[in-house]
Parts: sequence; structure tokens; C-alpha cells
Amino acid sequence: MNYRKLYIAILITITLLTGTIFAETPTYPVPAYGRALVEQGGFSDIAGSPRAADILKLRMLNIIQGSNGAKYRPNDNISCQEAAAYLIRLLGKEEAALEKAAAMAQRGTKPNYAADTWAIGYMEEILAQGIMTAAELQEMGTLGKAQLDAIDTQVKAEAKRKWMTLAQRDALKNEKTAAAQLQNKSMKKPISRQNLAIWLFRALKLREITSKDINYVYKYSDYSSIKPDRLSAAEALLQKGILRSATKDKYAPTAGVSRSEAAEAFNNIVEAYPDLTGIQTGVARLLKANMGYNMQSASDTQNLSYNLENFDGTGFTAKVEANQALPVIKGGRVYDHNLLREGDTVEYALRDGQMLYAALGDYSFLQGTLSYHDKEGNIRIEDSQKNITELKLGADTIITALGKPAKAASLIPGQDVKALYKGNIISRLDIQENADYYADTEYIDGIIKYIDRAGRLVKLEDYDGNLRTYGLDDRVIVSINDYYETLENLQAEQDATFEISGRTIKAIKAFTIPGEEASKDYLAVLRVRAVAGDTIKVTRPEDRQNPMSFKTDSITSITYLGYPIKLYNVKVGDLVKIKTSDNNKDRADSIELMTKRQRVEKVYKAKILNTLPGQYKLALSQIQTYKYPGWSKLDDEKTFPVKRDAEIYKDGRKLKLEDLDKQKNIEAYIVTVKDFGEETIAKITLKSVSEDSAFSGTFNAQWTDNSIKLADGQKLSFDDGTIIIKDRRLLDTSDLTYNDEAFVIKNKLPGGSNYAALVSMENGNGFDYRNVVRGYIHDMGEDNFSLESYANLVDNEWDYHYGDENYFYVSKDSRILDNVIKRSYITRDTFLESRFWDLGSNGKPKTSTDPKKYTIHDPRLYMDDKGPHYEKCKSQHMLAYIIVNEDGEAAAINIYKKDADYRKEEMTFKENLITGEVVSSNSSYTQLTLTDVKEYSKFYSQWQPTGSKTVINTQKALIIKNEQAVTLSELYPGDKIYAVTDQNSGIILFVE
Repeated sequence: MNYRKLYIAILITITLLTGTIFAETPTYPVPAYGRALVEQGGFSDIAGSPRAADILKLRMLNIIQGSNGAKYRPNDNISCQEAAAYLIRLLGKEEAALEKAAAMAQRGTKPNYAADTWAIGYMEEILAQGIMTAAELQEMGTLGKAQLDAIDTQVKAEAKRKWMTLAQRDALKNEKTAAAQLQNKSMKKPISRQNLAIWLFRALKLREITSKDINYVYKYSDYSSIKPDRLSAAEALLQKGILRSATKDKYAPTAGVSRSEAAEAFNNIVEAYPDLTGIQTGVARLLKANMGYNMQSASDTQNLSYNLENFDGTGFTAKVEANQALPVIKGGRVYDHNLLREGDTVEYALRDGQMLYAALGDYSFLQGTLSYHDKEGNIRIEDSQKNITELKLGADTIITALGKPAKAASLIPGQDVKALYKGNIISRLDIQENADYYADTEYIDGIIKYIDRAGRLVKLEDYDGNLRTYGLDDRVIVSINDYYETLENLQAEQDATFEISGRTIKAIKAFTIPGEEASKDYLAVLRVRAVAGDTIKVTRPEDRQNPMSFKTDSITSITYLGYPIKLYNVKVGDLVKIKTSDNNKDRADSIELMTKRQRVEKVYKAKILNTLPGQYKLALSQIQTYKYPGWSKLDDEKTFPVKRDAEIYKDGRKLKLEDLDKQKNIEAYIVTVKDFGEETIAKITLKSVSEDSAFSGTFNAQWTDNSIKLADGQKLSFDDGTIIIKDRRLLDTSDLTYNDEAFVIKNKLPGGSNYAALVSMENGNGFDYRNVVRGYIHDMGEDNFSLESYANLVDNEWDYHYGDENYFYVSKDSRILDNVIKRSYITRDTFLESRFWDLGSNGKPKTSTDPKKYTIHDPRLYMDDKGPHYEKCKSQHMLAYIIVNEDGEAAAINIYKKDADYRKEEMTFKENLITGEVVSSNSSYTQLTLTDVKEYSKFYSQWQPTGSKTVINTQKALIIKNEQAVTLSELYPGDKIYAVTDQNSGIILFVE
């Protein structure tokens, strides 16, 4: 029996069976030149390059070539002519380029630029395609003064050496000028980053980006060096991730681009623009390698076919005939297809019906069970062998459920999933089952069927009989009969209401099984309505009229996320859990802060310019911010991201972001918050017919008709669109019940009635948070100090409290500027050391005063009028200005001077309040020059222009920018300033 023929017959049978299975999949042969590419290999100098794979991929596509066929020189800058060649090959225009070069050679035409012979056709095609313009080429030939002077010098030297006529001199000068211009137009020199950006921008036919949408380039310190006509191109390529900046902090527009960077950029284009390049790329898993025989060949030559499957389940076959080779890239080198093994994950490229290469090593497939997922995007997948792989969701991760778009909220431990990942970042993640999710919060009534407390999973049955599975939020709120409980106290078959957001249960409101007692350690979650002194006033979240008050003392535990906090850190609108004792129901044993209201970053008034719903962004124009007594212009145009749960209202109706397309050029009031470090819009209320006057004073809320009654008898309506702020928190209308003083900006509604558009339940400072206090340093404790005879800066005027004392906490982050003793910034510990005084045998301080201490005297000496407090050291007390944050902490302190005005019953405040725009700064002389300067007039209660420019000496000033103390060098022309000054000497400067 001929065993060899039997063997071949078996192989043929297997091949036919396999072919039947994969008969519907397309087949791609390898290119005829594949073997030559493998034999040529890669480049000898790219092994250490992080972009080696990009270089070799483009080599396999015949887009780039190395030096002398062996080296690529990855760290050298790419020249203009090289960039032109790569780009023309990428666009499939190489044949046209070669034809142009041949035609020029035949005619004897020379180009009007300097280039190597091989590059002329590519440069001509670049010009023909409009990728580089004739005007730009001409501009390159412009000679600088130094070049022109050098030419004149050369001509004069030549004329001295050999006599020549004026005409000959002019001819020589013209010749040298033309040669210099041609050299300036050399395509052999490196192309700059901004010029490469404009070339790629034009080649890809990208759309211009309007100024309002440009934001990526502005994070680089040298963005102003980018040519204005290159700015849109640089921005577009940054946004699309095609051409990066030179470093994290610098774009380097005029510097060159390394050849390895260029390879990365061109490879990014290949992946992102298959229709333009004709190249389709992807990632697939090798399912099976099949060996076959060419029965027409006398030598029984072998051929191979590889069955591959894309992430979405579609398949295709790569076919390698005898004596051919599929180039395989791995580890910076080129191999042939014999390196491939079943189960490998490969990147591939297809063009003109051929598979051009396979690349190993970057991507991996994983299929298994999702065993862990958290809000930070950390993922754990357990495969069939019980191996656990830890991965992470990235900003560009695509999540699907059976191929349909899904969200991270759809992920629940226990689901079967399939992942494609690079490094540890997931590129694609598919849930292998249908997964519904809710974009907004939903409430479902039902019965608990199963709780997996360890796996954070709940199965419930709604009252329609449908079984549902949800994950549990890490901080799920559980109450039974309105009392706080733990998960352990929930049982199967309990009735409950479930609050669900995404695929996660945020709260469970359950009811006890008849006869079962509920724990009463905690009251249910409560909404804070007021905090004053040692008392906290709360209601149930849905109740606005039945407050409960609890006292706190030194042993009351107050925590947030497990860390101790102060009662003043708890603000109106926050959610808390309060534990009381059986002995005293009015005293809080412990308070746990559960959820904080959103902290307001800014309040703006602006016109709606454009919406970008796909990016969840909103472009605004004529942007203003409120500075008592009116609105002050900030920017002409600016684009803000919008929170996914942002509230948008018009005349009490809730809108969607895309609805604002119909509201262009309409003014709106806008509140922003910090979302992951970025200023983001949280609430928008469209202005009604007109803005009326502002009101400051007492009021009361009337819920029968949802109105506010002012002290002068006026009534203003309010609704869910009303923007309400207190303690720099964004509140809701229910909080109006527990406040009786406010600063209100009114609107006129159609029909003439009044509407409360913005409400600050403090004063005008609530819209532009600047809490400045001046006073005299008096008492001092372990982590606090006091100011006596203090004054609060309210609505641009000092509210003076003669003889009163106010305490402020000093944290490790407080910035303290000492202009009296050290004349520099000091530490918290240095400042608080003034509380220690050496005592004599009689228990009294050895010295009555100490000019080197910030308190001047021991606090025990001011108990009555006989002490030095009022007489001996009256003129020694130190005047300080402090910036207080919403928690009552001194964020920054300026110890300004010793002041004899201490304890005057009638105080005349000499500080000036000015605003202006920075023109320049001089750090050497500590001077800041402002233009468009206005000073607040107490007489007129408004800002008055003072002149075109003002110079402020900042030697003794605290400068606050983005809520941080900064130096003068960190101010820039165009910055807006609000300053408290002493004549021309700055005390506190706020930078917009």
C-alpha cells in the first residue's frame, strides 16, 4: 500500500472538510514580493525603538525604505522630500509621481527647489495635489537680512579681487541671490512639525476646526509659536491622535520630526483612513493552519492556508502558495509565516485583495467570565483554566453586548465576556449576552430573590414576574422600614423598592417580614438643611418641611469615607446618616457624610453658540461672570464639556443638550463644577424675556404657589430650573425652606411676572466665590487662630464686627505670607508656635509682649482692660487678610502689617478694590501693570474707570490663581485681576 498517497488523501479530505466549514469566508493570497521582503529582513538599527513595529509595517506596505537597504535611522529627522515620498505612496499616487519625474527629465526641466533626483516626482505630486502650495514654496525662498548682507559682502569681495562693471556686479548678485533662494527651498532639510501637520491635514482633506473648538494645543507652553494658519491643522491631528506633540509640555512647532515619529503618524493614518489609503487593517485570532498539496505539480508542492477570525466573529482565510511567504513582524524583526501558531493573535493589513503582513506581540484575545469590575475601570477575567487576567478599560475602549453598543454600566461580574487588549488596556470588550442598561435613574418595585453579598449581585423579581439581575454599588444605601441597615439584614422574599442607575443598584428601600424587628442603629439617609454651631438640622430627602435637629459634642464621631471631619465640613444639601443613642434621641452619637452636593466652580451668563452632542460639549459666546454689582465680561468664545446628567431648563421645562440647537444666540445662566479635574457644565437655565434688577435681603418660600416673597412684598416664582447656591454647593428648591436671606437675580417672564433665575443664599459673593476677611490676630490654638475686630468683604464693602472674634482653621495646605517678621512665606507650624509662652513661677508669662510672636501677647493677658491688650501693645497687633474657603478654613493668610487702628469702634477702611487686565509683569521689581482699570466706588456703589493703566507693587501681595497661591511670574497678559490694594501696594490679587 502506498502510505504516502494515503497520507495525501487524508490531508485532502481534511482540507475539503475545513474548506466546507470556511467556504463562505473570503480568501486573501499573499503578495508575490512577500518572499523578497522576508529575505531583505528589517532594519539593523530599530531594535531599541518603541516604534519598531510601525516602521516595519510601513516597510511591508512599501511606503518607507531604509538607508542603503539596511538602516532606517529612526532618530534622524525626516526631510521634506522623504515625507513627500511616504505621503504620496500612502495615497497611492506613486505612479503619477514617477510619470511627472520622467516627463521633466525628458523635457530637461529643472525644479525651482533643491531636491535629490529620486524625490523630484514626489515633490511635484505634492504640489499638484495642493498638499504644499506654490505660495508656501515661494515664501521658503525669502532671504533674511543676514543672508542678503552676506551676498553683498561676497559681491564686494569679488569686485575688489577682479574689476567688473556695475552690470556684472548686478548679474553676480542676482546669481548668488538665486542660489541662496534655491538653497532655502531645499527639500533635503528636515520638515518642521507644524509643516508636516499642514501637509497631513490637507492630504486627509480634514475640515478646519473653528477657534471655539480648539483646545488641545493650548495645554502646551509654546502654543503661541504655532503659525496661525497651522493651528487648526495641529489641533485636528492632535484630536485624532495622528501626529503627537514633541513632549508632554511642548508642541515644538518649528522643530523637526524624527523618522520613527513619522512612521507612527503614517501608520495611524493607515489604521484610521482605509477608504483613503485602500488599506484595511485589523486584529484577528488564528484558528487553524491547514496544509495542502498542489496536485497539478509533479513535485507535490505544499501550500498553506490560515483560517482567522476577527473580534466580531467574521472570518477570512490567508493563502500561502509554495515558494511564497507571508511576512510576519515580531520583536522588531521580519520572519515568514512558519512562525505562526494556532491561537496566535495577529494584526494584519489587506490591500488589493492580498494579505500584506501579520504582526505578533502587541494584541491578545481573551475569553472567559468577568470576575471583577470597578468604577475605575479595572477588570478581571477568569478563563476556562481558572487563570485570572487583570485588565483596564481605557478612554477609547469599545464595549458591546453581542455586537451591539453597550456601556461600562452593563458590566456585571459573572457575565461571559470576550476581550481584545494591548498591554493591559482593553481595546474591545464584548458581553456574550444581551445587556440592557438605563441611562437615567429608575425605580423598580419587586421582591428580593437572591443576594450574593460577596459578589455584589442581586436578583429580583418585579411585580410583573420578570427576573432581573443587577450589581450592587460599593456604597449601596439600604434601609428597612426607613431605618438604616446593612446588606446582611436583607433576606430573600422581602418586598423592596430598588433605585437603579446604569446596571447598578444605588439604594434598596425594603420592608420587614411580618414579625421581624428592624435594627434602629441609624436613621435612614437624611438631607442636611442647616448647620449652625454644634447643631445639624436634617429632613428625609423627599421631605422639605419636617426638620429634625441633633446636637453634637466633642465625642460625636463625624466621618466622610471613613476619615474624620469637622461638623462645618457638612453642608446644606448633603446626605448623611445619623446614629443616636437610646438615652438621648436629640444627640448624635455619630454622623456619616454619605454624598456631597456638587461644588460650584463658576457661575456664568453667556449666549448659546453651538452644541456638540456627540462630544457632549457646548460652545458659548459673550461669556460673563457676576462681580457685584453686575456682570463682567470674560471671554468672547469658549467651549465647555457638559456632564452627562447636567440639568437644562427653559421656563421650567427640562431640555436635552441637542435641544439647545434651537436656542442659539439666547442668553443662559450656567453653573460649572470640576469633573475629574476639568471645568464642566452641571446646570443651564435659559434666560427668560429680560433680566431685571438684583435683590439682596430677607425672604420666605411659599410652597402653595412655588414662589419667594421678598421683604418689600414682591413675589418671584421659582421652579426646578432656578439655580440655587450656598456654601459653594449647587442645591435644589427644597433648600429654600430653611433659609431666610438671599441675593437674587430676577428675570421678567412673558406676561410681566418675576422669576428667580439665580439665588445665592448668602450674598453676591456666592456667584463669584471670594470670601475675604480682614482683622487682627488675637488668639491661637493647636490648629486654629482668631481675628478680632474683623470685617468680611461682602458685595465689595467691609462688614465690620467691632470687638467680635472669629476663629479659623489652619490646615497643612494653608499658604501663609508673613510681611511683618520673616518677610516671606512661612509654614503652618511656624505660625502656630506663637501659642507657646514661657511662664514664670507664678504661672504668668515672663514677658507681657513679644514682637516676634504673631499674637503679640499671651491670650491670658487680655482678660480685662488692665492687661496690655488694650494699652501697651494696642499698636502692635498684626493686621491680617485671609481667604476663607467654603469649609471655614483659612486657605491663604497675608500677615500684612502692625496697625494702630486696632479696636477702633468706628473704622474707616482705606483699602481700594480694583479690577483690570494684565498688560505685563516685572518679577525683578515686583510690579504688575494693568489696563482697562476700574475702581469700586462706595459712593456710587459701582465700578468707575480710573485710567488706561495702573501699576501695582506686589511685593507684599498674596496672588491667588485657581484657588492656589502663585508667584508673579505665573501671571500672563490678558489675565483678569480683582485686587484688594493699599494705595498702589497689592494686598490680595485674584486671577480669573
